[in-house]
Amino acid sequence: MPDPCLTELRWAGSCLRVAGRVKRAAAPAGVPEVELLLRERDGGCLLRVPASVSAADDAIGFEAMVDVASIEGGYPLPGGLWDVHVAMGGPADCVVLPLGRDRAAAVDASPQRRFLPGSSTVTAYFGFQGGLAIDVGGRPHAAGSAPADLLAWDERDEEVSVTGHLDLQRITMPISGTLNLLERRTRRSYQVFATLEELAGRLGYTARVPVTRAFIDDPLPRGTWDVTLRLGFSGLRRELRVLAPGVPVDVQVWRRLRHVRVVSSTAPDPLTITVGRG
Repeated sequence: MPDPCLTELRWAGSCLRVAGRVKRAAAPAGVPEVELLLRERDGGCLLRVPASVSAADDAIGFEAMVDVASIEGGYPLPGGLWDVHVAMGGPADCVVLPLGRDRAAAVDASPQRRFLPGSSTVTAYFGFQGGLAIDVGGRPHAAGSAPADLLAWDERDEEVSVTGHLDLQRITMPISGTLNLLERRTRRSYQVFATLEELAGRLGYTARVPVTRAFIDDPLPRGTWDVTLRLGFSGLRRELRVLAPGVPVDVQVWRRLRHVRVVSSTAPDPLTITVGRG
């Protein structure tokens, strides 16, 4: 079933104007009711915004105003991430379709921001696979998990190589990647660049963590490090918890005139890398 085509997305004060059209083949018969569904990504809340409808021979047009300052009962849209879909038809024949993956050339694909009273930031943006979403508050958000397919020890460079993938069927924008390691006790952060590669139906990533030496920065210090993959796109950032593969890395390295153990966790646990303990 074809996606609706987004034809307009712009701010008018605190209202986000959303307009589009759906081909007749994808719409219920007649002139159906249309509304936008705002689904809270990290919770169970679902908000409905009615849309006006216009009918043509080959398509159904719709237009809605999402007032983020007064979305329901006079209250602002709560903080968090909200995915936007289109619902067409009544209870018996309702069709729910994702919005944003198909859009007119005139629609600005960059994040569109508004600042509300109280210094709250609201951003309308398109996600990794093109879907329209609204971010209220601009706080860092977890975005799921990223399986690590393989951990390998590079004996020549004395690095831990982390290779994995994300199941992204359609990538519509440039994405950057960083492997972020956070030490559990001190909360110290250590980062290395991740190389991203677009594959068939997925996005592959590879990062190399130095544990004995590094040309620019110090190697990974002692401690137990939780590993996440940080993705950047359109000025936004999302973090995914890296899941450990079935086979760990467990080596002894020569560091500062003594042997130090480097060991990783194994599936099904999240990935951790421990240096000098255990």
